[in-house]
Amino acid sequence: MRLISDQKKFKLGLWAGLLGVIMLLLSAFLYLLDFRFLYNFNILFLLPIIFTFLWGIIALIGVIFVYRDNENGDFMLIYSGVLAIFGTFFPMIRIEFESFVFLIYLSYTFGYIDPFLILFGGIIDLLVRKEIIWS
Repeated sequence: MRLISDQKKFKLGLWAGLLGVIMLLLSAFLYLLDFRFLYNFNILFLLPIIFTFLWGIIALIGVIFVYRDNENGDFMLIYSGVLAIFGTFFPMIRIEFESFVFLIYLSYTFGYIDPFLILFGGIIDLLVRKEIIWS
């Protein structure tokens, strides 16, 4: 079945959000494997991983909503992207143990680009949906 030209939609926001979600969930899983020896030291090391998974799941639900042309998906992507950016750059707590200093952030990232991809995907899709750009 072929699409009529009016039914074709610009899906840059969907693909940028999906790429950011995959990277965010992958980073949460990799940090879970990487820091597993520190869990006996303090349970706070699990908190950023839980938040990263949570924001990745919220963004994944947002991508599914964007795929189904629901406007709430754009806001979920923007919300998740902003929280992931905030959690990436602002430390939550500082733990000093003997000669080691641990800065615990609110979330982890995969090369500092995945929260920005999620935010970019949400903003671009919202602007296309409101016909502000690419009308």
